[in-house]
Amino acid sequence: MKRLLVVFALSLASFAMAGASLIPCTISGAGTGGAISSSTVVTCGGLTFDDFQVLNPTGGATGNVDIVSGPSGSQFDSQSGTSFLQFNPNLGANESEQILFQVVGGIDQIDMSVGGVNATVSERACKNPIATSGTMADLCTTPGGTSLTFPLGQVTVATGTPNQPVFSSPFNTTTPVYIFKNIQTGPGGSLTAFTQSFETGTGLIGTPEPLSMFLLGSGLLGLGLLRRRSRHN
Repeated sequence: MKRLLVVFALSLASFAMAGASLIPCTISGAGTGGAISSSTVVTCGGLTFDDFQVLNPTGGATGNVDIVSGPSGSQFDSQSGTSFLQFNPNLGANESEQILFQVVGGIDQIDMSVGGVNATVSERACKNPIATSGTMADLCTTPGGTSLTFPLGQVTVATGTPNQPVFSSPFNTTTPVYIFKNIQTGPGGSLTAFTQSFETGTGLIGTPEPLSMFLLGSGLLGLGLLRRRSRHN
């Protein structure tokens, strides 16, 4: 019985370590309440997010977008290699605004979850810098912005969209990646939080933590030894 308890404890420890794989992102240069600006830098695992811009607030939107920090906010999952950024766009009914930023470090997919009430967020990931004015504003272009090109990935998610998070198609690992988001609410709408995820394209996806694997292996080894001894008795 004691052996069984030891094995059970080791197995529980391995699963506990797996659950402890979420690490808060490091955020610097954010203003009051986490307001993003051009000086904001967010580091999650091997990814860096910077060059933030909030553009074109309409309908009474303040143009104040916060990045949520702390254990329940923006996090990095060291097991899956996924970075989760949580934003608060502070939108009420019939308001909209846009966010631009870049991701450095290599990603191969994006996804998003949107709550709130009657809210929609559309996002595209581009290989080259995104213009903020002119005929190609907010779109993906070739180097130098001379002509349009297809986004690396693109998603649109609304309040109540089923099966969230919604994933883009995977793309070749790219760095930097330039992100554009169009955030809006309709009549009676509001949006105070949505989560954006980035899949790290560095071979981390699906790679277990060494310590977790050691503990799980110890538990399995203990089970094997216990079973072998029971056969000999």
